[in-house]
Amino acid sequence: MNTLWVGYIFAITSSVFSAIYVLPKKLSKLKPYTYAMIMGIGYFFASSVGYILLRASDYIDEPLFFPYAFVACINGVVWTIASVSILASIDRIGLAKSNQWKSLQGPIGAFLMLIFFSEFVTAKAVYIVLAIVFITLAAIMFSTRAKDNSSIDKLGIVYSLVSALFFGISAVLWKFLTNAGTFFAQQIYQSLFVVISAAVYIQYMNRRLKFDEQKKKAKREIVLPLVGGMVFFGNASFNLLANRYIEASIAFMLHQLNAIWLLLFGVFLFREIDFRKYWIRLVIGLVLSIIGVLLLILAKA
Repeated sequence: MNTLWVGYIFAITSSVFSAIYVLPKKLSKLKPYTYAMIMGIGYFFASSVGYILLRASDYIDEPLFFPYAFVACINGVVWTIASVSILASIDRIGLAKSNQWKSLQGPIGAFLMLIFFSEFVTAKAVYIVLAIVFITLAAIMFSTRAKDNSSIDKLGIVYSLVSALFFGISAVLWKFLTNAGTFFAQQIYQSLFVVISAAVYIQYMNRRLKFDEQKKKAKREIVLPLVGGMVFFGNASFNLLANRYIEASIAFMLHQLNAIWLLLFGVFLFREIDFRKYWIRLVIGLVLSIIGVLLLILAKA
């Protein structure tokens, strides 16, 4: 199989995991920072077990301790800010809308990678820029009102844009560490500092971890983010593997397909947007997203 297509498959698979890992938040009433901390625990557990199993099976030989481990720790803090922001946005404006605005992480991450990793040399930048335009237009088309006469929650949009910025920065740090030869070990440090940074925030702000008083619901509130964190390990792993075969800017933009999956979940599973009323805008947005993906493929054709 052409190695380029291996990269495309890994990137698209990563986008599926990226969509699934945030779904449990729709079922949880935890505050974003509490949810992020517990999700970090699930991510740390999955990344640690994954690393041990892969090393034991001789699939990888990367060391646990490496010179740029501190960068992975910084990425944990960056990722926490991004995650808390998008979780707060989901609480305010819903799954479908928040993640369409978050998809602007694509232009941010792609441009940063093109600049810092000189990918203009091997990728056709014009196609990437066009893809950015189409995907941005798609995000705008997906932004609709859930109800008539409802006001636009600007703070929810701001949270999404903040998450887009920090997820874009996180993607650059991922790529830097991947270029340094670490794929799975970096996730252990990152996930650990997700837990630490969220816990420090909770302590600094003198917040309490509040769970539902009913034992059954309290257990669910813990399990949901734990599962989300473990699913995110799949997202991160496939995304990092994709960087082995295709430019990070392209892999990162293909990863934005998660916006399509989350739109479908938000519209048809959680009924966040009235499909019968906005179907024309939604279909146009979907077509724009597909065109954007095709342009990304042409960027390396």
